[in-house]
Amino acid sequence: MKRFFVFVIISFCLGISACASQKYNIYQEHKHVENTNPSVTDILHYDFDVIKRMLQILEKAAECLDKEQPISKENFTDIVQIITNFSDKHHQEKEDKVLFPALKVKNEGEKKDFLGRLLMEHVSARDKMRSLSESLNRFYQGKKARKKIAKIIRSYIKDMEKHIEMEEKILFPWINKTLTPDEQVIFVKKFDALEKDDLETGVHEKYSAMIERLEQQVGICFNSKE
Repeated sequence: MKRFFVFVIISFCLGISACASQKYNIYQEHKHVENTNPSVTDILHYDFDVIKRMLQILEKAAECLDKEQPISKENFTDIVQIITNFSDKHHQEKEDKVLFPALKVKNEGEKKDFLGRLLMEHVSARDKMRSLSESLNRFYQGKKARKKIAKIIRSYIKDMEKHIEMEEKILFPWINKTLTPDEQVIFVKKFDALEKDDLETGVHEKYSAMIERLEQQVGICFNSKE
């Protein structure tokens, strides 16, 4: 897991030219970067930092479509790949398969409906990412097709921003209040096990390089003159 933390911190600093304070990543309100013994919510915050970074890239890419600036289908394909394999799989699996089933039985099922809502939002996010992937097949079919792509993107971003805010403001404080220190350790180990294959095969490093490249390529398009 420590290797993943290094990956996140380094990738943020490389991707943001300022990066003045290496203690914190680009989302200053989350000071978990300096925590060498992360909690469950520290790890989930790390995931959200990467996801927020991808949402920023995706939003700029949609703007490029609106302005009819040169942006490639491959850029969007790479964005979908990262979001699908990181956000949908990497982050949501921690919650869907490990955390939420255990939380549902805590405190006699307190917040069970809330957890169910979050699970449904995960399903909806995956559905929209599949819809975006399918719409890319019509990327070269004209302005109307590109407008549909931009519309799907904005709907996805809007939903994800609400979802992230709900987890950060409601779910994470509840997790920190509910889980004992021993339970925190157990869940962190289970999260590590989910990431084991990706860490051993260099998946995180691959995505770090892809994100940096996308920021550069989409940034050029976004900042180009009409």
